[in-house]
Amino acid sequence: MFPISVGLLLLAGMAVFAYTINNRFGLLRVTEGKDERWKQIPARIMGMLVFAFGQKRMVSTPKDFWAGLWHAFIFWGFCVISIRTIMLFGMGFDPHFVFPGFGGWLGQFYNLNKDLFTILVFVACCFFLGRRFFTKPDRISLSIEGIVILFTIMSLMVTDWFFDGGQILLGHESLPELYAPAGYATARVIEWFGWSPQTIGVVSNTSYFLHLALILGFLNFLPYGKHFHIITAIPNVFMRNLKPYGALNPINLEDENATTFGIDKIKEFNWKDVLDMYTCTECGRCTSQCPAYNSNKPLNPKAFLMELKDYFYDNAEAINDGNAEAKAAVLDKPLVPEIIDSEILWSCTTCRACEEACPVFIEYVQKIVDMRRHLVLMRGEFPVEAQTTLRNIENNGNPWGIGFDERAVWAKELGVPSLSEKPEVDVLYWVGCAGSFDDRNKKVSTSLVKILQEAGIEFAILGPEETCSGDPARRIGNEYLFQTLAKQNIETMGKYKFKTVLAQCPHCFNTIKNEYPQFGGNFEVVHHADYIKKLIDDGKIKPVKNLDEKLTYHDSCYLGRYNKIYDSPRDILKAIPGVEYADVEKSREQGRCCGAGGGRMWMEEHIGDRVNHQRLEDLQEAKPQTVASACPFCMTMITDAARDKEVQVNTKDIAELVADSL
Repeated sequence: MFPISVGLLLLAGMAVFAYTINNRFGLLRVTEGKDERWKQIPARIMGMLVFAFGQKRMVSTPKDFWAGLWHAFIFWGFCVISIRTIMLFGMGFDPHFVFPGFGGWLGQFYNLNKDLFTILVFVACCFFLGRRFFTKPDRISLSIEGIVILFTIMSLMVTDWFFDGGQILLGHESLPELYAPAGYATARVIEWFGWSPQTIGVVSNTSYFLHLALILGFLNFLPYGKHFHIITAIPNVFMRNLKPYGALNPINLEDENATTFGIDKIKEFNWKDVLDMYTCTECGRCTSQCPAYNSNKPLNPKAFLMELKDYFYDNAEAINDGNAEAKAAVLDKPLVPEIIDSEILWSCTTCRACEEACPVFIEYVQKIVDMRRHLVLMRGEFPVEAQTTLRNIENNGNPWGIGFDERAVWAKELGVPSLSEKPEVDVLYWVGCAGSFDDRNKKVSTSLVKILQEAGIEFAILGPEETCSGDPARRIGNEYLFQTLAKQNIETMGKYKFKTVLAQCPHCFNTIKNEYPQFGGNFEVVHHADYIKKLIDDGKIKPVKNLDEKLTYHDSCYLGRYNKIYDSPRDILKAIPGVEYADVEKSREQGRCCGAGGGRMWMEEHIGDRVNHQRLEDLQEAKPQTVASACPFCMTMITDAARDKEVQVNTKDIAELVADSL
């Protein structure tokens, strides 16, 4: 049809694209961090089909359902229309070019779907323009780029229609009207104008070349803006983290060649971190869910990632083409405070709400903790309260700084054996620091003992041999202290025989279950929510007393988002006679953090509003008499919020409620 023109256009467009992509890959190549993402290929393929092609996360949030659905239509439309795009380029060399098998019924079926999707894509673009100009959700940043891209996509649909309409009127397209609804509708519009065949030919050919030029221009523009995700999203989903979410990457502290720990320079990220930066769509779903951002803290997950990406982009020329001195100046520049303010890092509760909300599986927590690690291990810079907490853990094995020999005092009158007295049992009850030293949470420990004794479970505790699991130290950034504690606990536990570790603290549960295996500590670990649920299901305990209480449940981030335990606590509460249970809107995956995670339990909130106050307001929607929880930190934070705001509401652990009903 137009072999020379199309050939030159295609050659120029792809040459420029190859140059740009090479530069973008150049930024990936300068990273020094290591990350293995090529294992579990079947699981990666399945996830890519569900989350990338299936767009599952785009439609999983009720309040963003319609935006997610229309985005999905645009994505699916591009998948369908890409076949047409390739055929259009082929027609430049052979006007009758189609893919093998597309000359019959398959081609007709495809064309029908192609036309329907062009209409859906056009309507979706109108929807998103309306959101930008009229409804204006807080999480959406109005940008010229977004508007240009939407009009470009709409222009691609219109040029496709006018090319088809012209071809139909000129007799070059013989598809029945049923299989080309958009093409025939456009043909009628062209007929209405009363154009001559020559004019129709010009319109059709102009639409054809404009369509191809827009495709190539669109392709070359993508790597320079947020819409690069159109290219990188599918690989990023494929390369998503398949390890337990609760397992932070360890540092090899015994590496004799290591000169630094944690991340302080842009080059110390790994290639997946940079791919995350490329893939961010700036949709703001992460930010809208972030408890730090919503309580007016400096952390904005989207902005955090954009600052890092912009630094890469702004210095791409020096990195890719500059001399050694210019390149080193860019790659060796400290991230904190020159690019990222340290308060951004310390605002994070590591709740993973941002990661759960991200449609393309961008990872934030590991990056933030890695940057904390450098501040703590290499610079000795961290909040004053955290210094006290870490010192207490180092000296006494608990954040309160109470003598380690008092760890089992709460159990003296309960007939609870220690493993040193009874070295072989079915269950090692890991009490945790809160359950051992905090007066309010000692009542939870007592209730759990009552349940275990009622069920006839053979169990024991470590007593003074137990020390902090290390969760606060690791999340604050003191990897050295964490590894010391982990190895000490693993060695202690290895002296005894037990089948199951039962933990009542989600932070201890997560650490022992997901992070101790990094150091050889492979144990069967269960949280008390799942364990109590099984005791009820097996008939070993039976709640019988009527509590006559209206309850709601607060999801712990480390139990829910990190370990997907949502149903067991709710099933337990519903099994208690007289309980009137109601969830609130912000629950389960969309639940708001209490503010205690990531070591924030031990740091004062000097900036913005209190996260726990906001969480209490969420929970009050259910008008409960009692807020149930399954985490000592969560219960403490909600109790404090109720006291601060003078709200009359009880706070109880699920174990207490079950024990009260036995």
